[in-house]
Amino acid sequence: MAQEPAGAVAIRPQVLYSEMSENDQSATIEIAMNALRNLEKGEQVTYHRDAAKIVKTELDSSRGGTWNVVVGRSFGSFVTHETKTIIHFYIGNVGFMIWRHG
Repeated sequence: MAQEPAGAVAIRPQVLYSEMSENDQSATIEIAMNALRNLEKGEQVTYHRDAAKIVKTELDSSRGGTWNVVVGRSFGSFVTHETKTIIHFYIGNVGFMIWRHG
């Protein structure tokens, strides 16, 4: 994963559930972290839905299929997904649930 600037506090993602390989998991979390960085800077991202759109667009183009992304501070879920394509994690107090179906 990318290095944080000197003096920045590194926030470790907390993975609650994942069926992804370690490589896919790391790449997906990195995409999400970049979207949150844009949110903090006010670049391209104003709301959590903007971050979700960025993550979805990147995953759709890089991994194919139809990816679904939920971003927020509090949500519940019950989803159908393809094998080995789901992850649920938090970065700080922002949760991400990402899965492919279709």
